[in-house]
Amino acid sequence: MPRRIFNHADDDAAFREQGFVMLDLLKPTDIQSLSCFYEDVDGLHDSEFSATVLTDCFDMRQRVHQKVSSVFRERLLPVLNNYRIVVGSFAVKRANSNFSKVGLHQDLTFVKNEGEEVGLSLWCPLSEVNAENGYLGVVPGSHRFNSNYREPCSLPYPELINLIEEKFVTYIPMRPGQVLFLDNRMFHCSPRNTTEHNRVVAAGIAVPRESQLIYCHRDLEVDTDILEIYEVTDDFWLSNLVGERPHEGCCIGKVPRIVSKLTVADLATETSNAVPI
Repeated sequence: MPRRIFNHADDDAAFREQGFVMLDLLKPTDIQSLSCFYEDVDGLHDSEFSATVLTDCFDMRQRVHQKVSSVFRERLLPVLNNYRIVVGSFAVKRANSNFSKVGLHQDLTFVKNEGEEVGLSLWCPLSEVNAENGYLGVVPGSHRFNSNYREPCSLPYPELINLIEEKFVTYIPMRPGQVLFLDNRMFHCSPRNTTEHNRVVAAGIAVPRESQLIYCHRDLEVDTDILEIYEVTDDFWLSNLVGERPHEGCCIGKVPRIVSKLTVADLATETSNAVPI
């Protein structure tokens, strides 16, 4: 019997089939509180696309993590079966930004036995999101395609990206208060923000309470075919830079970098059962 992810059976079943589920969880007071807090750190999110967890300003990372994760713990954890929050962040697309598109990718691996243990990406817009300002696009069922250890990188199927974006991505308009839970393995992307207002999302990562948090590092100068696997503590994302070898944690081994084979037929089969949003 697979470990239950969501406490409600219907949510759990939908998530296992699609790789994502959307729930109404945040209250208007939560949105107001997060929005007001974001205004204090807006100046440090000045790239066309930026995420707090990617900045080298570690003090700001800690402040944002504490604020966002406190809301997530109160509102999101009650619907999950014994999870914990390990990342709290803002993901921001600046107004009228030509280069704020985020291409198709999978999130990196956060848990050792992915599949048996499921890491969750959390996505909560603070204003309405749509085609104009950078709503999220997902490929339903894609959490079954590539469960190997993953470092931070773009989608490892460059020859399929245009086809996937054209035929297999489902875009999800959302209102403030709605929360999208994604399997870390999901293929996802978002278009650029063409509006007059910044698009701000409270985002994060949750992992099972019993799971060991890991980080996968790929040395692009020495051996691109090998991943170094590190066991790290829950505060790892407050003081380490994505893409760099960790300065803390325990390297538990090196493994070949493997990318599972993927065909157009695989995509067609898995996405044929998609449930309209």
